[in-house]
Amino acid sequence: MPDVPVPDAPRERQSIRLPPDRIEALREWAEKGTALTAAACVCDPDDRLAFVKAAWSGGWVLPGGAVGPGEPPAVAARKEVSEETGLDAAIGDPVVVFEQSYVDAEREAVAFEAEYVVYAARAAGRIPDAAELGIASNEIRAPWWFEAVPENLHDGDLLRMSLSGKNH
Repeated sequence: MPDVPVPDAPRERQSIRLPPDRIEALREWAEKGTALTAAACVCDPDDRLAFVKAAWSGGWVLPGGAVGPGEPPAVAARKEVSEETGLDAAIGDPVVVFEQSYVDAEREAVAFEAEYVVYAARAAGRIPDAAELGIASNEIRAPWWFEAVPENLHDGDLLRMSLSGKNH
């Protein structure tokens, strides 16, 4: 993995089983890129949480994406929040870092390792209603405000445990 500074935060292990074609689609990012993603749990002044449905996800995910070479993860998280929701977010402290093992589901073997940093964030400026949340993107199917972490969460129980009860 290239040298990208990952913030100090509680760490959790996560194993992600994917079909071989998805593993291959991510391999360059993992082996020649940073193998790092950053996202933000964005709250508005009413403590609603912003989540998005991405084209690749089966459920709701935090706005976020790949960290570029030399890019601080917090900067990447802020940029991704803006691109995926249209929100101007003040990025706070990291909530959790997931140490991820990407497993080729066909061979049952670890293909590569990565890290996923989740930050607490506050929406600043004008706060749009859910119908206005988001911007045109071929990656995002739907952005939405939630009163709590949604039930249909793509990242599952591990992320839910890390976000439950956090004051963002």
